[in-house]
Amino acid sequence: MTNNSEIVLDIRGLICPLPLLKAKQALKKLSAEDLLRIWVDDKASIDDLRLLFSAADVLLVKEAPTATGYYFLIQKKA
Repeated sequence: MTNNSEIVLDIRGLICPLPLLKAKQALKKLSAEDLLRIWVDDKASIDDLRLLFSAADVLLVKEAPTATGYYFLIQKKA
């Protein structure tokens, strides 16, 4: 059994480049197998975040549009 922690990052209301900077800071805090939930509503930041996740040592578990923007679920690789 693992004791993964979860960080929720609600960056709705922020515009580029702030969502990307906040996400980078949150990724640095993740330990192995921790989860990061990100809520964003800046359309310009969605593709930037995808690029960040592909370059980082993380697994994109889920991404989906929501009524208030966009949602990402990231997990730090073990």
